[in-house]
Amino acid sequence: MFTLVACTSDQPVIAPACPHIIIVKDTAEITTFRPGPGRDLTDVVLDARINRFEGTCETDLETNRTGRVAIDLQLIFEATRGPANDTRKGNFSYYIAIANRSGAILAKKVFDTEFEFQRNRNRFGGIEELTQEIPLRRGELGEDFDIFVGFQLNREQLDYNLAKRIR
Repeated sequence: MFTLVACTSDQPVIAPACPHIIIVKDTAEITTFRPGPGRDLTDVVLDARINRFEGTCETDLETNRTGRVAIDLQLIFEATRGPANDTRKGNFSYYIAIANRSGAILAKKVFDTEFEFQRNRNRFGGIEELTQEIPLRRGELGEDFDIFVGFQLNREQLDYNLAKRIR
């Protein structure tokens, strides 16, 4: 994820490193259940996970060392239709959060995705493409930031994920 940029000299210079992209383990999966108290396999509407990401970044710095870093990100999702899904449709929300090097969240945005399971298929794979831009103040570089990615979970969904990890 490094980019070469040409300067006025004959020597190419390695551009500043990209932000660190982190799929948050506790929110990398989501299981949704039909309404009601049931929470066994027959109550599952949808299971989804963020498998991985791919991306590139480009840093534009002005002569005063301010600028921006633009991150083109592709998130690769996989979803499985559960026995309680009678519509053949699925949806989930995921977030992208940008944090500085001290861990303070500077920005967060939630994205909604809807899809349909084709014909008799019970699995769906998809790619969400988006661009995030981070303004850089004097002395900051892309590597000074972290980008966190995960599903936007409610408390019950997060507790479910945490309980699965303990088992």
